[in-house]
Amino acid sequence: MYLKNSLISFLKIKNIALLIIGVFIASVSVSSLISTVVYFGGNPFKIILNLGTFVSNVFLFLSVIMIAYSRISRKLINDACFFSEYFESDLNGYVDFEELAEVTGKTAAGVKKELKILRPLYMKNFRVIQTKNYQYPETIELHSKTVTCSCQSCGGLMEKRIYFTSVCPYCKSSDLTAQVVSGDRFYYIANNSSRKPNIPSYYQTPSLETKRIAYAASFGISLGAWLIMLIVFMTCVSNYNNQEYFFDIFGRNSFSFPEIQSGLMTVIIFNSFGMVSTGAALTITFLRMLSIESAQSYSRRFAECTKPFVTLPEIIQMTPSATGNTQTSSVSTQNVYKQIVSSIKDGYLRGCSPDKHNGTLRIALAKQIVKDRCPSCGAPIVGAITENYSCRYCRRIITGVIQKQ
Repeated sequence: MYLKNSLISFLKIKNIALLIIGVFIASVSVSSLISTVVYFGGNPFKIILNLGTFVSNVFLFLSVIMIAYSRISRKLINDACFFSEYFESDLNGYVDFEELAEVTGKTAAGVKKELKILRPLYMKNFRVIQTKNYQYPETIELHSKTVTCSCQSCGGLMEKRIYFTSVCPYCKSSDLTAQVVSGDRFYYIANNSSRKPNIPSYYQTPSLETKRIAYAASFGISLGAWLIMLIVFMTCVSNYNNQEYFFDIFGRNSFSFPEIQSGLMTVIIFNSFGMVSTGAALTITFLRMLSIESAQSYSRRFAECTKPFVTLPEIIQMTPSATGNTQTSSVSTQNVYKQIVSSIKDGYLRGCSPDKHNGTLRIALAKQIVKDRCPSCGAPIVGAITENYSCRYCRRIITGVIQKQ
């Protein structure tokens, strides 16, 4: 709802293409430069005056720009995905910069600056508004259409933002026939508490399994290419001075042995950088596979959780039923938080977002408000942000105000 999904899908493909092309051009350019140095015996004057050196430097510079651009674009897209997921978990339609600063570890000014960059490029359906009589001078207003609905308590008609909760202006009831729908997240205020089944896929993006298969296939192809280059490299190095070996292959009258050695050196250099590039691709692909496995593990834990909020220590102590692996308390809560945030940014997890309440960092799962009035005094429940709510009038603690959807 808050992402320009079509544009982001195109940009992700473009970033992958730029990265692959950039790495290839950089490898070829560096290999060409080394071949030139070897060919001229390290003579700096001849190397500088050689046209090939100038061309290689130009392409190397362009490849560095392509790689840097693809990485910066990817980081911005990941940050946009994180902010979008946080916005979709909001119930009242207004988000403070200070809230985002707490869950991102950045300053409010830094978050505001980043959103100013992300909004025209990758995001939509929100704006920054000036506030009056509020603790912060500016806040983020999430977009929503307005409809007319009737209060279920007094029957009064009112205008309501369809994506978010509201308060009746007449009887102050905290909701009406209100529904809150954000993509695959569904929120509403009612006097019942339906449950979603234990389905881990609810917290996974639809394309996660496809990505897992694609990364596995890519890892296998890259590994095969790396092994082929290694065999070629070892063959050339081990037979570099073996004149009879190459004369048997090319014949004695085709090339002189110095010409063969010059060609061998070029092959050795190109295969060296090819192995380095492919090795980097293997490492990145393997880390992606681990990230997907981590996201699937957390989605299983979230599905098993019955509460709308789960703290990081509770996540560590949970045992994923699908794997049977028990997490020990030695796992750092900071690492768990980083993994979850990284999975959200990479687009592997959905329906969950970081939340900080009373200084405690936790993960908010897709949730619903299931009580709208205090059972003791009948006062409306307004602004509930945790499962246990203290009535503003009689101060009674009301349990189960928010439940997991």
